[in-house]
Amino acid sequence: MACNGSLWLVNNSGAIQYWKIKDSTWKELDYERIEFKRVSCTTKAAFAVGGDHQIYLYVPSRDVPIRVAVETYENQRCYPIKGFSSTLLPTDRSNFSSADGTVALPKESFKLPSRHWAWESEWYTADNIEGEPLEPECWTYAIDFPMEYGAANQWKSLVRRRKWIRYRRYVAFNSWVLLESVGEDHVSEPFIDVTCGGYDIPGNTSKSLCVWAVTVLSRVFVREAVTPTSPEGDVWLHITTPEEKVNQLSVGPTGLVWAVTWEGNALVRVGVTRDSLFGIDWVEVDAPEETKLLQVSVGIDAVWAITRDYRVWFRKGVRGQSSGFNDNCATGSGWIEMVGEMSMLTLSPTDQVRF
Repeated sequence: MACNGSLWLVNNSGAIQYWKIKDSTWKELDYERIEFKRVSCTTKAAFAVGGDHQIYLYVPSRDVPIRVAVETYENQRCYPIKGFSSTLLPTDRSNFSSADGTVALPKESFKLPSRHWAWESEWYTADNIEGEPLEPECWTYAIDFPMEYGAANQWKSLVRRRKWIRYRRYVAFNSWVLLESVGEDHVSEPFIDVTCGGYDIPGNTSKSLCVWAVTVLSRVFVREAVTPTSPEGDVWLHITTPEEKVNQLSVGPTGLVWAVTWEGNALVRVGVTRDSLFGIDWVEVDAPEETKLLQVSVGIDAVWAITRDYRVWFRKGVRGQSSGFNDNCATGSGWIEMVGEMSMLTLSPTDQVRF
């Protein structure tokens, strides 16, 4: 798998090695006493199954840090003689709220997503509104909630607010981060495979990743909200499959997902689009020539497979860019046997095959 401009693999001792093209040498990644079973990578991150059958995340260092701004609005109302006060009317928004006032957001409610983040700064107030400088205390004024706000305190200004901002930064670069399991007890349902891709789904401007995994109970999960500013994602979402019989997965750059079942056939996830990142249904595809599939790998416009007798196959007719709207482009039209025997293969982001 390619990550950060190099080829990654797991050797027979459980260590992850990578091939640096410019150096033409293999190097071993610092694995921090973790033995790995599988690894899957994109240019920005790697996901791996550890020897404990849990999912780990590795984010290589980069020139641009991962920073996320959180914000809340402090609201006050003006009273005769008393002036502006944080005591609001029962029908008003909370003292600290979202911009539209519908959600209460006190400063103390903001927590770091995990121990792999750190606060970069204390809270500070925004000193301008649409480029117009504000007074030293940074308040903006309006006739009432939720009217339009301005920098000037006029005689008719009955409410005011100011925006508070704080930044958090991801600090776990160049180290393996353990993601939570699908249940409270990770021993009860360990993972057996993980794959990531989906960074080139047509029209997907969020640049989110699709991270799929399968457990020892053959249940398939996808990691929600994995984005450039949230590499850990949010939670594991269960995706039901026919009879829960999957043991291996592969997702391509366009989000197309193929899965291998215990019976040796394939399941293809159809309907993967920018509006439905995880697809809408599964379509079953038979193995070639009454053999049984062992492993599949999905590229942009290619799907390659290995059967249990170690023969290599190419699936013709796959078109990743159109697979979200055309089931035939997702499933392809037939198998073609290739020369040679292999035990495992993978496709690069440009559909190059690596054995």
